[in-house]
Amino acid sequence: MDITCWNCKKVTTLDKAAIEAAIAAMDAAKLGFHDVPCASCGKANRTTRETFEAGLAAANAAPEMSQREVNQAHKEEKAAKDKAKEEKQAAKEFVKKANKKG
Repeated sequence: MDITCWNCKKVTTLDKAAIEAAIAAMDAAKLGFHDVPCASCGKANRTTRETFEAGLAAANAAPEMSQREVNQAHKEEKAAKDKAKEEKQAAKEFVKKANKKG
């Protein structure tokens, strides 16, 4: 979940644990908001409970990938790009040969 500072416009990213902690703090204080301090300028960014609940729902919906899964996905993307590049090069060579004959 990203919170943009109202003062300096720096984006602060909150992970699932930070979102849960903010909701717990709001529950303890019986408030409908939580002040997220900006990492850059230190100003408080008042954020509503609804925003935190939406961020928590999004964090729960997004599956977390292990490092192995991330590496495998990168390898698959690279392989697909390499294959596309090879096919493009083969097509260029085919056109070049066709132009020489014609």
